[in-house]
Amino acid sequence: MLMPKISQRVDPALRAHLWLIAGLAAATLVLALRPGWIVDAGYHCQLQMLFGLRCPFCGMTRDFVAILHGARPALNPSSWLAAAVVYGVYPITVAMAWRAGRLDIFRSAGLKSAVVAALVVMTVLNNLR
Repeated sequence: MLMPKISQRVDPALRAHLWLIAGLAAATLVLALRPGWIVDAGYHCQLQMLFGLRCPFCGMTRDFVAILHGARPALNPSSWLAAAVVYGVYPITVAMAWRAGRLDIFRSAGLKSAVVAALVVMTVLNNLR
């Protein structure tokens, strides 16, 4: 009996989320083990360079490195919330949606509106200082 390929057994709607979670795990390993590879690379936020505004993610890479090494993040006030979403809420939500057969929740207008609202709040918080 021939076994189907793993990619054929995994729900296509779930596959993108699994790749994203794997990417997050790989990025976390790099930030935990070799943070200099990313932090010292000299990346600059284009929004800040063009308009002088800090985007919702400005400073978050350094803050994630700090969190992963047990230090207090200092650059972005929403880093703790973002870390909770990246490492907890998102994977748990994917698992729950998959078990319930409701992966379409990630395409809902309500979730998209909530993400936009969260990004606006994060941008305001990141530019208050």
